[in-house]
Amino acid sequence: MIEVEGKYRLKCSALEDMASALERLGLSFRGEREEVDKYFSHPCRDFLITDEALRLRASGDLTLTYKGPRERGELKRRIEISAKVPAEIEELLRRLGFEEAVVIRKRRRYYEGPWVLVSLDEVEDLGCFVEIESKRGRAEDVEALAKSLGLGEESYVRKTYVELLLEKLSLSDADGP
Repeated sequence: MIEVEGKYRLKCSALEDMASALERLGLSFRGEREEVDKYFSHPCRDFLITDEALRLRASGDLTLTYKGPRERGELKRRIEISAKVPAEIEELLRRLGFEEAVVIRKRRRYYEGPWVLVSLDEVEDLGCFVEIESKRGRAEDVEALAKSLGLGEESYVRKTYVELLLEKLSLSDADGP
């Protein structure tokens, strides 16, 4: 499946207003949950260099997701393959040489419209975001909803949560003791 999405930074104080705006536009609230995403490093190649990701998401059940390199363009567009997996998968990955690299924790509220899936994210150590994903793989779906919500280029985030967290950690390490 091709994932086409846009991520926008939002002040956490604006989350409730954004939720109301989504509902006014006819999107349906689909639930809220805590998600813990463990990203793994590959034993033979650097996913940061190849722009890939292997993620194990815990949010009730476990989902293993591979994300391919991002394609060029304004919005994030990449291959995404996901499968529900048993709890033993983490041990299997470790035995194959994969190591846990980064953990992202977030509280996520899901909304759905005819052509889009939207999440309002409160990401530990990073802040709040709106992610808009096209269910049809079309950038126009994301751009139209972002415009309707007043989300513009100034709030658009090109980096992944992993990249943002690693950047934050490297900056805090640079500050020294």
